[in-house]
Amino acid sequence: MAAETRGEDADPRARVDAATTGDGDRPGTRSRLTGLDGLRGVAILLVVVSHGWLLWPTETIDGNDGLRILFRNGNFAVTVFLFAAGFLTYRSLAAHGLARARIGRTTVRRVLRVAPITLVVLPAVLLVGAFDGDDTFSSRTNAESVWHVVTYTWNWFLQDDLAAARWDLGHLWYLSVDMQAFLFCAVVIYLLRRRPGWLAVTLTGLLLLFTWWRVHVSGIEPELLVLLRTTARIDAFVAGVLTALVVAHLARTELRPRSLTIVATTALAAAPLLAWYCSHDQRFLHWGVTLFEIDLALLVGALALGARSPRVLTAAPLVFLGRNSLPIYVWHYPVFAAVARNVPEWGWVPRALLGFALTAVACAASHYLVERRVGRMLDHPRWRREESPAAGDTGDTGDARATQPAQISK
Repeated sequence: MAAETRGEDADPRARVDAATTGDGDRPGTRSRLTGLDGLRGVAILLVVVSHGWLLWPTETIDGNDGLRILFRNGNFAVTVFLFAAGFLTYRSLAAHGLARARIGRTTVRRVLRVAPITLVVLPAVLLVGAFDGDDTFSSRTNAESVWHVVTYTWNWFLQDDLAAARWDLGHLWYLSVDMQAFLFCAVVIYLLRRRPGWLAVTLTGLLLLFTWWRVHVSGIEPELLVLLRTTARIDAFVAGVLTALVVAHLARTELRPRSLTIVATTALAAAPLLAWYCSHDQRFLHWGVTLFEIDLALLVGALALGARSPRVLTAAPLVFLGRNSLPIYVWHYPVFAAVARNVPEWGWVPRALLGFALTAVACAASHYLVERRVGRMLDHPRWRREESPAAGDTGDTGDARATQPAQISK
């Protein structure tokens, strides 16, 4: 029996519901999929240290494949976040049956989950920049950057006019890709909500198409542009949706928890090897990300079906980081950039400590001032009457090392 189910359900379908439809943040609700939170915790750590090039020297890291796994693997991390978002999107829309899916309500809920923290960070960055003599961005650059971030078209703008973008907001390209992927997949799910077989076939075809396209464009375009393309990153999201659909089907069959645990443990053990393979952009863009998506499907699928989560994924610090990955993601990069601008003469150790400390303060402040209020609003009975608790998870995001040259990411 999975640890997440608290031993209360013997039926396989009930086991899946207990593992994936609760948000675990309120007393009396069923536990969420804790192993997935831990996985996202690992991912956000990789994201944060991958942007550490702003705070510490990277020559030794870039010359050592072992260190690159830990310090240059934001693309590996973004695959986790996109996959998890796709998985939870399907679970949210299907919570009360696909035939009754409320795509409009789920979309509004997702925007309300993600937008408030962004609308706090953007003015904070501009305000700090106004008093920072080293902040040389023009009013036009600031206005265009903010507009494209809040309209979820930021990655398109970066592809078209990178020089005109505010680079310390560059990491927010991920929010645009995530929202675009969500809208696309939500529409596909809604249109085929009464035909699950055709939905599975369509998702499989889309996954193959997007995989082919990613490999194709990576051979004819600069890596930066490919890494910013929604069509080159959406395959992980589609893979998550498809995995959730397969899990919903398999939940009706009798599966041995012991066998599922073996599958989950094996998939987790393969992750370091795949992380090494994904630590170089070219390998990642070709088959590295596809192999990792398969590994994630096995791991997350097994956990959702009742496998016991490996202890490393249920460690309290990782689960905490995973559940708070959105504010960490949004805050850390502009904070690191501000520290790098203002104390370049400091040694890298005190500079890094300051960057981490200020990020923690900003995240804590936004949690008490914004996140808790948003959570209470989305917990109102008017929302809960129609939505399952899992809907609250669908807006959680993480970052990728955009692998941009110059200022956006190195």
